Parts: sequence; structure tokens; C-alpha cells
Amino acid sequence: MTAKGGAAMRHETGSPVLLAFCLLLALAIVILAGISFGVSGLPVDRALHLLFAPDSSPDSALVWDVRLPRAMLAMLVGANLAVAGVLIQTLTRNSLASPQTFGINAGASLVIVVSLIAMPGLSAGGTVWPAFIGAAAVGLAMWALSVSGAMNEMKLALAGISIQLVLAALVQAILIANNAGQDIVYWLAGSINGAQWSKVWIILPFTLLGGGIALVAGRHFGVLALDETTGVSLGQNARRVGGLAATLIVVLAGSAVAVSGPIGFIGLLVPHIVRRLTGNDQLTVIVLSAITGPLLLTAADLLGRVAAFPAETPVGIVTALIGAPAFVAILWRQRAK
Repeated sequence: MTAKGGAAMRHETGSPVLLAFCLLLALAIVILAGISFGVSGLPVDRALHLLFAPDSSPDSALVWDVRLPRAMLAMLVGANLAVAGVLIQTLTRNSLASPQTFGINAGASLVIVVSLIAMPGLSAGGTVWPAFIGAAAVGLAMWALSVSGAMNEMKLALAGISIQLVLAALVQAILIANNAGQDIVYWLAGSINGAQWSKVWIILPFTLLGGGIALVAGRHFGVLALDETTGVSLGQNARRVGGLAATLIVVLAGSAVAVSGPIGFIGLLVPHIVRRLTGNDQLTVIVLSAITGPLLLTAADLLGRVAAFPAETPVGIVTALIGAPAFVAILWRQRAK
């Protein structure tokens, strides 16, 4: 190998590592800003000190009982939605796919709302399983459409959005008919306001399990972008890999919706951002998406708090305001191809 070739290889290998470092640094800065900012503001140095040396002061309780669980929940939800977005785009070979545009978030939301109205005492942890049922039902329908070959990328995305709108309308009708409380309405906007450690513990096992499997099997998911004949020649079982990817999508997206409501566009935008920065290596995209998703969602949450201070804008509204124009741009670029 020539010196020039070796340098090029080192650059290719080092770029994702450097990018991951920069993303993690940015994430740490945003988290620290989120812990410091609020109606009861804290100096950055004071917030940083309390993170590593908590005491019995009110400031320490504010950091550890209010703002840190909120930051942790935003990180976990952002990671889940971003990795689910990578997997659904790979599984369907559709760059417009995401848990939102394919109606998976809406399916999870519908079953959760029905469950909450039927069982008012249902705990936050109990909403995870209805979320899985709703996400799986809609995800299966959209996957069947994607493999039928009857629709191109744009038509499939529009079909998913249509399903999402219909399910959202059903949710609204159910809420109106049952005079549902303000808490459910606020949850449907997509919010991590009022996050508690209990919600972090609910989603954490699914993030670790789903994200861990996605990382371990990351290289194998690349076969989903190939035709089945090519996959078989490479010694891969595309159907088995596809089934695993579909299961992970349901687990990751469903658990995120259960604790934070249907937050949109993270799963759509993050894979596009990462691929433009690093290329299409599947494992690299998964790893960097698992960092970029938390960064984007924590930044959106902070923006929602700053923009409406001292009130708060639900993070789902912020991501929609950012993501909708970006989705139109992606849609237009796909149309131009």
C-alpha cells in the first residue's frame, strides 16, 4: 500500500470517529445548557458542579429530579426514533420512510389512547404494550405495501401520511367523544415536559435492547438494500434479517411513543443528515444516528423552552416546525430524480 493510499484509508476510518466526537461534545453542551436554563436559572459552573457532586440544596434537587431526567428522556427517545428511522428506510428501501410518515407513531398513539380511556388507571409502563400493538399493526400494513411493488417511494410515503392523518383524526374523535383530559391532549403533541426518572426506567431497557441488537447486527442490515438473490449469494437470509429489523422498529418507536407521545421527523431527518456526512455504511449510519437523534431532540426541547419562555412549547411542535419544510425539500429532491 502506498503512503497516499494509507493516508486516504486513515482519513476514511477517522472521519466517522471525529464526527462522533464532535456530535457527543455538542450533545454534552446542549444538555448542560438545558440543565442550566429555566425559570430558576443556574449558572453553568453551578449546574456542572451539581451534576458530579450533588448535595441537599434545592438547586441539586432541581438538577437531579427535574432537569436531568428530562435530558435523559430526550436522549433515549431521540436515539430510539433515529435508529428506527434508519432501519425502516433500509427495510423498505425508501428514503422517505420514518415512524411518522409510515403512520407507525400514529398507530401506537391510537391504541395507547384507547387503552387509557378504557383503563384510566393504566400506568405509564402499561402503555408500552399497547404502543407495540399499534405500531406493529400499522408497520405490517406499510411493509406489505412496500414489498408489493405497487407503489414508488413517493406514493408509499403519501399513503403512510394518509394513514397517519386518518389515525390522528380517529384519536381526536375518541378524545372529544370521551371528554379526555388535558394531559392526554398535551401528550399527543409530543412532549417530554414533566419527565420523571420512572419514564426513563421504562424506555431504557428497550433502548438498550433494541439499540444494542441494531448495533450488533448493523452490518447484516445492509443486505436489505440489495435484491434477495444478491443477499443469498452473500450468505444472508434477507427475510430473517428483515423480520429482525421490523421487530426492532416496533420496539424502538413504540417505546418512544409510550413515554413521550408521537414526536415526528426525528426518524426521517437524522438518517438523511448522517448519510450526507458519512456515506451509506450501515453500521456507521446506525451509530451516528444514535448520537445525532438525541442531539437534535434535546436541542429542539431547549429551543421550545427558550422560544416560549417562561411557558414551554412541546418538543413535538418544534420538531414539526423544523421537520415539515425539510420533508418537503426531501420530497422535492426525490421527485426531481
